[in-house]
Amino acid sequence: MFRGGRGGGDTNGGGDNANRRRGGFGGLGEPSPEAEALQKAIEGKASNSEMKAALAKYQESRKAKQTDLDTAQTNLKKVLSVRQEAILTAQGLL
Repeated sequence: MFRGGRGGGDTNGGGDNANRRRGGFGGLGEPSPEAEALQKAIEGKASNSEMKAALAKYQESRKAKQTDLDTAQTNLKKVLSVRQEAILTAQGLL
């Protein structure tokens, strides 16, 4: 199953529209403000200290989102049948 941000798509290094379409940095939907700030730092060739700060904020944001996702998946598994869990797992959703 094709999931956003993987394979295909723009192969020329991507522009703003390509990142927006993929959700920036491989995510789904609109990119987070942290992802946009990191992308701007990369494109603007920011200083090492500015790049480190943008990277740290982005990583912190991703970690928080991953924690929220893990919690949501755990709660979802509590109400699924074994068959439903197997289907969602096979689809890459769990």
